[in-house]
Amino acid sequence: MACKGDGVAFGLKTFGETRLIGPGGQAAAFPDKGLLAIAFLGFRPSGRVSRTELASFLWGEGDDGGTKALGNLRQLLSRIRQRQRELEVSFLDIESTDIALCRDTIGFDFEDLQPARSEDAIARLDAFLRIMSGQFLADMDSSSETGQLWLLERRDFWLAEFASALDDAAALLSHPNSASIKDAAARLIELDPYSDVAHQILMRVYAKERRLSQARLIYDRYKQQLWSELNTRPSEDMLRFARLLFNDEGRVTSVGQELTPELAGSGTPEPALSARPQLPRLLLLPPKRAEEPHGWAPISGLIEDITIGLSRIKTMAIVAPHTARRIAGMAIDEADRLKQFDVSYVLETRLHERNNETALYATLVHVASDEVLWSERFRGHPDDFPDTYSELIARIVLETAGSIVRKELSKIRTVSNPTAYQNFLLGQHSLSVADLPGIRRARKFFRAALHDVSDYASAMAGLARTEHLEWLLTARGDEELLRLAETHARDAIRIGADDAGGYHQLGVAKLYQGHFFESMEAFLEAESRAPSHADLIADHADTLVHAADPILALDKIKRAIELNPLCPDLYWWTAAGANYCLEEYGEAIACIGRMADQANAGRLAAAAYAMLGDQRSARREMRRTLAIYPDFTVDDWLMKVPIREKWKRDMLRDGMRKAGFK
Repeated sequence: MACKGDGVAFGLKTFGETRLIGPGGQAAAFPDKGLLAIAFLGFRPSGRVSRTELASFLWGEGDDGGTKALGNLRQLLSRIRQRQRELEVSFLDIESTDIALCRDTIGFDFEDLQPARSEDAIARLDAFLRIMSGQFLADMDSSSETGQLWLLERRDFWLAEFASALDDAAALLSHPNSASIKDAAARLIELDPYSDVAHQILMRVYAKERRLSQARLIYDRYKQQLWSELNTRPSEDMLRFARLLFNDEGRVTSVGQELTPELAGSGTPEPALSARPQLPRLLLLPPKRAEEPHGWAPISGLIEDITIGLSRIKTMAIVAPHTARRIAGMAIDEADRLKQFDVSYVLETRLHERNNETALYATLVHVASDEVLWSERFRGHPDDFPDTYSELIARIVLETAGSIVRKELSKIRTVSNPTAYQNFLLGQHSLSVADLPGIRRARKFFRAALHDVSDYASAMAGLARTEHLEWLLTARGDEELLRLAETHARDAIRIGADDAGGYHQLGVAKLYQGHFFESMEAFLEAESRAPSHADLIADHADTLVHAADPILALDKIKRAIELNPLCPDLYWWTAAGANYCLEEYGEAIACIGRMADQANAGRLAAAAYAMLGDQRSARREMRRTLAIYPDFTVDDWLMKVPIREKWKRDMLRDGMRKAGFK
């Protein structure tokens, strides 16, 4: 098929979601593998590739010498021919032995990022900001090693080009357009969280604006992120830059100013890394390539998403995927290599394909005892996989995390002096039932953890949680508890700015202080750091109930329960509150019925029964509540609980009055 197009130009969007854009600006359907082939050819000077090489790039050679891959390619080319006829344009000239790109019929967004297109550094940076909305071919994958390496190399190349454009633009500006530079640096950090260039430039711009505290926050967040996720420290260049920027008592150096050598010894002290709580290290071993079925291309994405999900859990340290692949390929004794990298647990994955059905085996092993803690087989046809993708990832992440925590808790019985990490786990475990004895036990364990490691952000956030929960349960309106909760939440943010825990607890404290806007801001910050943290989502839902948005609150609490099916009582209590606001009183009572300890929700249960006209049950719940809180009165309680809208306050008052509360 010769190239044809009658001068009609299409464009291929390669950053973020890959799309073929037609002349009218609308997306045009095209086979995904065909788009990947077009992008691949777009980087070849000749614009030409043999059928054999393209088949190997897209599917790999396999054990049959590439016969199956060539068969797959023939099917793909047939679909491409058909689609090109429908569009009345040729992007690929399909010959008997080669495939050639028709450059006159299709353009690429990355062509506008070439240095030759703009001699103006600012204009080139603006082009990156406009075009590079995501990683290169972010939604594409290849089941061949060659294809995967090509994608990784291209993604790294464009990240490096973005960093270079940002650096050039910042260096040329004596008085930088801070908004443009900040936007570009923030975008690059989204795409490459470990970019020294982006973090340094963002810090310089904030320092130039005399916002040194914000610059320091960025640096502290980056430092904590490197240590928690990669178990490493900032580069020497970054450390030197930070020392010069935050010199003697926080005096600000000008952006681009030459700094004198005598300042090199001053600055903020580095964190005491040796004092970090020793978290158990988990190694996720990807399937060996020899066992990888050729028809199941999403597997590398699956393993990556499982790793990301586990990385968000703050009770373990994850060996980085690159290191995991290197360990998996080492020709040394397994016990030796695991000991060398201080691995506590191994999550092994294995693939098997038979009768057109794929099975993924996942096994979690405790290294020291060689004990299998959890193992499961997930089966399905590859075509069904996308429908179960999220569920599969969530199941593996939850089972792995839960098994490790249970194992670590079981080990505490054999030691006389628990570590900071073990005390943290005991505190978390004590909060599983929302009662005052459990809350006060948890506080003791969190304080013990902080006694051993004073800058343990998760334990500090846990301490804040115990204080707001005690305020909630006692219903006495003790402002000192909320003040302490806010203080400890802000301490947790200061210690670990990249950790969601501090922002989470600040959001809760601000909610009960009646500062709804600040609460919502804190929760948004927290969820941006831990989008799958069930407890965080549940507390965000509680905020929405108080802010009188019960529909969104119910959506969020359902999501939290999906993530944490064996959830604490507070989840169901929040769900009950949302249903009550929606006048679903029966559902509210059913939710309270799922709580292990229903006494704390007695006020709400009594009101819901009263609104349904079940006065006998309402009186029973009222008497049970007054037995626990004899001084409780409706108006006094409503004055202490933050409720944004009058209609919700009136609903609660009406229900509790009907139940018999004074």
